[in-house]
Amino acid sequence: MIEVFDVVLVFLRTDIFVPFGLLTVPFLIGRKISKLKERFLNIDEVACRFIIFSGLAYIGIILLYWIYLFLFISDSHPEYAATTRATGPYAWAYWVFPFSWLFLTQSFRFKLVRKNILIRIILIPFFLFTFNQYVILTINIHRDYLPPGKSSFNLKSILDVIPFWSLHVFLKLALFIGYVFLFQWIYQKIKKNKVVS
Repeated sequence: MIEVFDVVLVFLRTDIFVPFGLLTVPFLIGRKISKLKERFLNIDEVACRFIIFSGLAYIGIILLYWIYLFLFISDSHPEYAATTRATGPYAWAYWVFPFSWLFLTQSFRFKLVRKNILIRIILIPFFLFTFNQYVILTINIHRDYLPPGKSSFNLKSILDVIPFWSLHVFLKLALFIGYVFLFQWIYQKIKKNKVVS
C-alpha cells in the first residue's frame, strides 16, 4: 500500500508539477502573440486550475499516507523511522516540503499570480527543482564525488544523452497538455450536469 502512495506522489511531482513549470514560459510568450493570445490564455487558465487541483490532491494523498502509517505501521516495520521523523523534534523541517507544494500550487488561485509574468517566472524554479534534487545535482557535478576514472569532464557522454533527454521532456510536456485537456473535459461535463440537474 505504501508503494501506491509513493508512485502517485512521484507522478504528481514529476509529471504534473515539473511540466507545468516548463510550460509556463511558452504560455507567457504565447500571450503576447496576437493571433494565439486567446487560445494561450484559455489553456493557461485551465492549466492553472489543474495545478491548483493537483496541489490539493498531493496534500490529500500525503495526509492519507500519514494516517495509514500512524494507524497500521508497527515498530518493527521499515517505515516506522519515517513516523518518528515526522513527529520528532525536527518535525517542522520534515513537513515543510509537502506543504510548500500546497502553498506553491494554491498561490495560483490569486489573479495577481496567474497574470503577473514576473511572479510566474520567479515561481518556475520551485516547480522544476526541489531542494533534495538541487543537493543531489550539486554533489554529482562536484569532482570529488565522481566515481574513479570519471574525474575528467566528458562532453561526449553528455551529448549522447541529449536526444533522449529532449524526447523525454517533449513527451512529458505533451502528456501534461493531454492531462490539462482531459481535466477541462471532465470539468465541463461536471459543470454541464450541475446545470441540467
